[in-house]
Amino acid sequence: MIEVTEAVKLARKLANDFYQDEDIKNLGLEEVVFDDDSKEWRITLGYDSYRVKTTEIAPNPYSAISAFAPSNIEKETLREYKTFRIGAEGAIFKGMLIRDVG
Repeated sequence: MIEVTEAVKLARKLANDFYQDEDIKNLGLEEVVFDDDSKEWRITLGYDSYRVKTTEIAPNPYSAISAFAPSNIEKETLREYKTFRIGAEGAIFKGMLIRDVG
């Protein structure tokens, strides 16, 4: 049976291999769970997506200065999460799932 550190290393390697053309940023470990029923590690990795959420903030209508200012646009880089299923016996890749945390 593989140890958790080996499963995490394999998940990170797989993520880098799968997304090598997408230049993912800030790949990090988010969650580790061992499933006794399926005898597999479930390793969740997060990374900064190329997708961006934009929010328009209207100027304060009670401010004399902001009356002439354009609306502000805030941009937030979205974080995405993937869960890698790694078999504990033989370190076999079993699948990758989208992990929705929102």
